[in-house]
Amino acid sequence: MYIVKVLVEHAIYKLDTTYDYLSKYQVLAGCRVHIRFGYQQLVGYVVECQETLFTQKQLEEKNGFKYSFIQDVIDQKPLLNQELQELANYLSKQTLSTRISCLQCMLPPQLKPSTNHSVGIKYQKVVSFVKDIPLKTTKQQEALNYIKEHDLLPIKDYPFSTALLNNIEKQGAIIYKQVEVYRNPYNEHLQQEDYPLTTSQQKVVNQILASFHQFKTFLLYGVTGSGKTEVYLHLSRFVIEQGKTVLMLVPEIALTPMMVSAFKSRFGKSVAILHSKLSAGERYDEYRRIIDDEVKIVVGARSAVFAPLENIGLIIMDEEHDASYKQESPPRYLTSQVARKRGAYHQCPVVLGSATPSLESYSRALKGAYELCILSQRVNQKPLPQIELIDMVEEMKAHHYEVLSRKMKAKIQETIDKNEQVILLLNKRGYSSYVRCLDCDEVLKCPHCDVSLTYHKDTRTMRCHYCDFQVPYQQKCSHCGSTNIKLIGSGTQKIEEYLQNNFINSRVIRYDVDSTRKKQGHHQLLKQFENQEANILIGTQMIAKGLDFENVTFVGVINADLSLNIPDFRANERTFQLLEQVSGRSGRGKKQGTVMIQTYNPDHFVLQCVKNHDYQSFYQKEMEMRKLAKYPPYCYLISILVQGKKEDDVTFCSQQIKEYLVKQLPKAIVLGPANCTIYKMNDIYRKRMTLKITNTTHVYEVLHAMSDYYNKKGRKVNVICDFNPYTTI
Repeated sequence: MYIVKVLVEHAIYKLDTTYDYLSKYQVLAGCRVHIRFGYQQLVGYVVECQETLFTQKQLEEKNGFKYSFIQDVIDQKPLLNQELQELANYLSKQTLSTRISCLQCMLPPQLKPSTNHSVGIKYQKVVSFVKDIPLKTTKQQEALNYIKEHDLLPIKDYPFSTALLNNIEKQGAIIYKQVEVYRNPYNEHLQQEDYPLTTSQQKVVNQILASFHQFKTFLLYGVTGSGKTEVYLHLSRFVIEQGKTVLMLVPEIALTPMMVSAFKSRFGKSVAILHSKLSAGERYDEYRRIIDDEVKIVVGARSAVFAPLENIGLIIMDEEHDASYKQESPPRYLTSQVARKRGAYHQCPVVLGSATPSLESYSRALKGAYELCILSQRVNQKPLPQIELIDMVEEMKAHHYEVLSRKMKAKIQETIDKNEQVILLLNKRGYSSYVRCLDCDEVLKCPHCDVSLTYHKDTRTMRCHYCDFQVPYQQKCSHCGSTNIKLIGSGTQKIEEYLQNNFINSRVIRYDVDSTRKKQGHHQLLKQFENQEANILIGTQMIAKGLDFENVTFVGVINADLSLNIPDFRANERTFQLLEQVSGRSGRGKKQGTVMIQTYNPDHFVLQCVKNHDYQSFYQKEMEMRKLAKYPPYCYLISILVQGKKEDDVTFCSQQIKEYLVKQLPKAIVLGPANCTIYKMNDIYRKRMTLKITNTTHVYEVLHAMSDYYNKKGRKVNVICDFNPYTTI
């Protein structure tokens, strides 16, 4: 008999321990099992299995509680290899998360330890040849001869009727079989050869391959259009030829199709794709292809960092600076941290690529912790696009109050007339930012969150972008009954309408969260733009990076101040990265590109650095400010979020926690507690403290004790600790 130690599927702190069950047979660690837990039928994850010489009765007498037998074993072999099981334990400690939540984040939906998901293998009916026998008709004999030459094809692929095949099957010449098939999330691409590298690209490739058999982190700092993707492809080719595998990460699903296309065209079926826009079945099949060693390269978004690849020879993170690489739900991991942990395990290089590296990464490269690789010129030797700042205050002085300045309007029309394409950035989705009553000055707010509702014209609804609450739009104030209400501000939907109505021959595609909700929505819209079915692409920050369209010669930023005025220590960095990245979408082909950025603050140092494509000046200035304020990379940052349903409880416990932290960590700087920018979200009140530390000794121990105390069932608040947060608002 065996004692099986099991983690239950519920990712809550109270249950974050193993429970002992019995089994007549050995169960491998890493397999899922069905168990009875109290009055519930649950799925558990086996952590350990030990043989025992005691009977069930003896164990119960010895330990003082009743034992149950596991009901059945779901998996025949472990879902995660030894490396990933160890990584889950590491993540649990580093992020103060439950162990089961770390395991669940590594697996596709249908393999998670959860009763909500079942395994969905797809089967296909095929025709299988059995033997040659004389058949009743010439047509049947012709069909049988065809089947002999094309055995095991799906029924639908045979040029014969189902009735004819059924008659042959009845005579015993063929049989039908159900065979397992993989779902294919992307159509196959035509094979392409590698492009020759430029001298600077080859230098970077040689620099990285010099450390092929050892763990080292490289920062590839290459301007937009410098050919970083081609470097990734050549590195991958070398690694595969050495019999190893490659993990290729991109920050957003929007970028995945383009990176998939690049890798599929070079490496064909040996590429697997992992991201959340795939159906559950597709993700499950791609995961099984990886486990079965049928692929050599995995391309995917953040969660693909946990792909169960063996013998990894290279890990690449494209656009390493991007906020999407930070997981905002438990476990709150930083993708680069996980990638480097896996790189150390496999003793392989980790390449972090960006045209606008994060300050933390660039400072590490300058200090020698990372090795710096530089691509300072575009591959076609074209200069970077010229950038012009448009002062919207001057536009107002000239009594021009439209959302687009006169210069930008003229440039858009000129670009369309030359049969070239335009990309416009507005980092605000929806139609209007909010609705205001002009009589009582009331703004329609979400009843569950401390934010105004955004108007969406396509559905005629007012929607909260945080909890997704929505109500039908009514042209009447809910406070005073007045019909004198006004839509304030502009979102991507409103700009889309404006462009269609104000520009001759304009064909507009809107690219934001709302227009890309459908499966393959990202891929389809980008394909339409690539095929020049539209000449204007208006979108949010999703269009700022990774896109490569030769015919785009003009990029316009409608309001650069949106991200600049956010009360967050990364606001300057985020704005520089966003504007520099979106500017890089212009002039990537043979034609010179231009960029216009509309702002009410053209003298701001961030905008001046963007105008001159001057990352170095931005880095120096911003680092001075970070040093004075003691923000990363000059300290470690930990966000502590206290939230609860009652405002008084949150206020009291926040102060209690601050006193505890000040006492336990006397060398740390504790900011707050302060109301979050969105104080109430989904009927939950929220206060935040920010911990600045230079030495992590004892920090995990102190925070673990605090987290364990407040996150038990029955407490009035719960506490979330986020290490290396991307934002503190």
